Amino acid sequence: MLLKKAERVIKEKGISALKIKVVNRLKYKAASLKYAYTHKLLPIEIAKQRERKYKVPVKISICVPVYNVDKKYFREMLESVLSQTYSNWQLCLADGSTEEFSYISKMVEDCHDNRIKYKKLISNQGIVGNSNAAVELADGEYIALLDNDDVLAPDALFEIRKAIDTGADFIYTDEASFSKNINSPDIIHFKSDFSIYNLRGNNYICHLSAFRKSLFTSVGGFRLGYDGSQDHDLILRLCENARKIHHIPKVLYNWRVHGGSVASDISIKPYCIVTGVRAVNSHLKRLFIDGSCKSINETTPVYKVTYGKGNNKATLINDISDFDGITSEYIIVARKDIEVKENVISELSRYIQQSDVGVVGSVIVKNYKIQSAGLVIKNGLVHCYKNENILSDGYMHTLNYAHSVSAVGNYVFAIKKSLVDKVGGFDKNLPENEKIIDMCFRLRDKGYDIIVDPYAKAVGKAENINLSDEFKEKWKNKLSEDDKFMRKEIYG
Repeated sequence: MLLKKAERVIKEKGISALKIKVVNRLKYKAASLKYAYTHKLLPIEIAKQRERKYKVPVKISICVPVYNVDKKYFREMLESVLSQTYSNWQLCLADGSTEEFSYISKMVEDCHDNRIKYKKLISNQGIVGNSNAAVELADGEYIALLDNDDVLAPDALFEIRKAIDTGADFIYTDEASFSKNINSPDIIHFKSDFSIYNLRGNNYICHLSAFRKSLFTSVGGFRLGYDGSQDHDLILRLCENARKIHHIPKVLYNWRVHGGSVASDISIKPYCIVTGVRAVNSHLKRLFIDGSCKSINETTPVYKVTYGKGNNKATLINDISDFDGITSEYIIVARKDIEVKENVISELSRYIQQSDVGVVGSVIVKNYKIQSAGLVIKNGLVHCYKNENILSDGYMHTLNYAHSVSAVGNYVFAIKKSLVDKVGGFDKNLPENEKIIDMCFRLRDKGYDIIVDPYAKAVGKAENINLSDEFKEKWKNKLSEDDKFMRKEIYG
């Protein structure tokens, strides 16, 4: 299986890309193991969670579509639910398995727990039908989705319950992928806070997700025609309609990697790519967004969204100081020492015309190395992916799709004049290189997204960022926080 993956990488990008992929995989594996070994729930914490009392009872229905699952895997899934420190749960199992897997019903019966609702389906209805059947069994206020061979962390529902108290309609957590030893993950997905642009680029939310059952019902549940990407399609629709989305930056879900799973190899179910593209295009159509989605290749569930007709409506200037007097709504600032090609202008123009985007920046490269792919809050601010090879996919493929960042540097970026005016213009008391960073922070605080587009690469050098005392004082609270988009577990 690994050999097949290696052959695909060589075919698509060459042997150098494979070497980079292996090095990055080992780096991210090390970060995952470090987290796993240092974040273990202690017995005293488990006891405290079990003893906690709640003023308002909230039942969480864990919905599991079951189909021909290995006995050992199914048992471990059951045990992970039975071991939850939050007890007000319900496990809803819709079983479409064939006759030789009749042991499933016996295993459920042997649990002797009336919180488990089990239904043997007359026939297998596929992943969409079985999933909807599982939700139909639920009478909890919130739904949590679990695959029949995966494993919940013991505090998963406890943390979900805490998030419910914030008023969240939709909740998601970080997750680990494992093959043999659950305590030694292959990789952990340390996710960003919510970003619709990240979600269009790939289903980064995936597991664990929980949401109001009423929200699930209102969007129509799982839909036929999206098998393999049914979760991505559902999550897009849920997030379109949720009033509040909450990310729990803790690993609360363990995704099992085995021979028949997409986690192991997407080529096992190549139709996932087709239905993933369909899900994103359907989402764009529902929101009346002029854009289209395509996969970056035939074997990776990562997508490039192209917005608009490509009309260049932006005015190009070389410096923020040239901003005054410009009447155009869309402005691209490209520093004189940065080489900018026409496709960069087109890419940035497409993104800045989106109503929810405040700033979109280029990836800056030089001598086949990345100089800056946005800025990360880390002991001040640092360049994301600094000195990585331009063939790198980045962490969890973030260098293959436009994604949210905390800020961009003053190299090449697009911005809306109306938004600059709305927040009172650039701060003239700050040094030139800090003005756009300050603007990014202010616009994000107003609800606008800050994006880096990896398909808009410009050539030049990105200097290290030495923040002024004025900037540090103005943004001391934000600079003291962990970065919400590029996580400290990877970039710390």
